[in-house]
Amino acid sequence: MIMLRIRRDSQAAAQVNTLQSAHGTVMVLAWMVFASTAILFARYGRTIRFGSKEKLFDEKYWFQIHRLIACLTTVATLLGFLLILAETQGTWITSDEGLTFVHSVLGGIIVCCALLQSWMALFRCHPESSFRYIYNWLHRMTGLLAFFLSIPTIFIMVTIFNENRTGMIVILSLWSGWVVFIVIILEIIQFLRKLSLKAMHKRNDTELT
Repeated sequence: MIMLRIRRDSQAAAQVNTLQSAHGTVMVLAWMVFASTAILFARYGRTIRFGSKEKLFDEKYWFQIHRLIACLTTVATLLGFLLILAETQGTWITSDEGLTFVHSVLGGIIVCCALLQSWMALFRCHPESSFRYIYNWLHRMTGLLAFFLSIPTIFIMVTIFNENRTGMIVILSLWSGWVVFIVIILEIIQFLRKLSLKAMHKRNDTELT
């Protein structure tokens, strides 16, 4: 009986560790890979062309890619949330658990933002609507809020766990620096492109006059 109980306890502990690992893997994939890529395409993808085609199924390429990856972000976020709920058997972490509680609160806000993004995208107004700018700002702010909250949320759990802590901190730090570097480079490219277009328009206006 004692051996059977020990075996059951070890199996339960292994299942908990598996669910925690699956939760962490899915959430890191959702926010380190999918979310950052979706934001980059939304910000810088408007000039994407494949050959002579600018559209795919009557929508711009950048928008189709952005929408697909954003949907993957939401699905992965909900999957990660369900995995951790299964691990805790539906109970919420108490406030006396310190950083783990902070992680759970930030994670809950991120899940709400992901659901809100999907809801707004489904019921967004027409691009020519006079209220479109409201949707654009809400969509932008909600997405950026969730993304920026995901960074400390991931770092918190990395600092809590002892296993591979140093390696994970290095990886996350390099990833954060890489995202900042890519954004700076793309902003410079976009700025130079705007200057080039402005100079071209000015030259054309001069030739016409």
